[in-house]
Amino acid sequence: MDVTKTDVTKYTPELERMRNKQRNWETVVQILGLRSQIMGIRQLKTETVDLSGYQFGDSYTGKHRVWTFEFEVEFENLYLQDNDPYGTLKNDFAHTPVILGLDETAQPPVSIFYTDSSSKNIYFISVATI
Repeated sequence: MDVTKTDVTKYTPELERMRNKQRNWETVVQILGLRSQIMGIRQLKTETVDLSGYQFGDSYTGKHRVWTFEFEVEFENLYLQDNDPYGTLKNDFAHTPVILGLDETAQPPVSIFYTDSSSKNIYFISVATI
């Protein structure tokens, strides 16, 4: 899913593609903020990589474009559910619609976030703890 932060917040026909990327970014930010105030969210990079070193579903192999983000939350274990440190976050993202046809290279079966199964197109890891 192309979730590039473009800062295009007003629709015009000429900027529709950039607006749709921003819409996907806004969706991600809104979902992250459902349970807590997120802090310091930033898009670290967008790159085309071999997915063998990533945790995406088995439906996606070879080289694809990947968006990487980093953010902080106020509370430890905020997303913990059933011994999964990202359980509620996965539930919040699961089956949320996104806009396709932008600069993504992997095509899910339906225009939604998949947090499990062979179509998993988003996942979460902790990069640091306090």
